[in-house]
Amino acid sequence: MARKQNVKVFEAVDPDDPEEELSQIEIEGYALTDINDVRLFPDVGAEIETDEGDFILFPNQKSAGEAAREYWEDMARNDPSEFTAMVGEETLVSWGLGQPAGPGTNKVRNLEEWLDLWLLTPEEYFAGYDGEELDVQRVTRPVVGEIGFKPTVAYRTN
Repeated sequence: MARKQNVKVFEAVDPDDPEEELSQIEIEGYALTDINDVRLFPDVGAEIETDEGDFILFPNQKSAGEAAREYWEDMARNDPSEFTAMVGEETLVSWGLGQPAGPGTNKVRNLEEWLDLWLLTPEEYFAGYDGEELDVQRVTRPVVGEIGFKPTVAYRTN
């Protein structure tokens, strides 16, 4: 995910106001009704804070993978010292020599291959809580209106 820039924050719907439809999202069978905060990441996704935990939402798995890939590519281009600290000098030297290496269980021969792995496994970046991609089964209109899209996948961050 690109670094958190231009973040918009919205207030949650007041559940005691009879004029407002309840903001609710159902993720893997859990109905989350206490949405305390929403942060938008323009053209990417949204993060919601609930009493049950915080979740990053995306329209689909593909957009999540693209956001994860973009995050790491952005770091490699714009903060090479941090990128080196994250993936390791030995990995970078191996890639330079065309040898398989990489942080994690999948070993690849270069940076582009490693970046492309994020397209298939965005949960490894976004789901800090449990490493799982979660299905969004239902979402109400107020949530869709606040975040600007209908999410199909979620990742729990805490």
